[in-house]
Amino acid sequence: MRTSTRLQAIGESEDATLIGQEETPLPQPPRSTAAQDALTGLLFTSLKALSQRTIVALAALVDLALIGSAFALWLLIIANPTPLQLIGVGGYAAFVLIAIYMRRKAS
Repeated sequence: MRTSTRLQAIGESEDATLIGQEETPLPQPPRSTAAQDALTGLLFTSLKALSQRTIVALAALVDLALIGSAFALWLLIIANPTPLQLIGVGGYAAFVLIAIYMRRKAS
């Protein structure tokens, strides 16, 4: 039992026929010249150098984030510090310095 619907299918219908559809050959890609090859090599070399510089910058950003977090903690407790807060922030600062030293020594 087929239910009737008000929706109409778009695209191929039962009585549709394909008329005049021919296969068209794909155009051949242009041949590369020595100048194009040289420019492509130059582009890849410059992108490689740029990606290496980005990695170095991101590594320095981690150190900056660690030092910035220690500085932010100092700013939070500067108004009315307790001895326990001073010891905690000093310990965190020492941990940050040791972590930065170990990262530099490893690389």
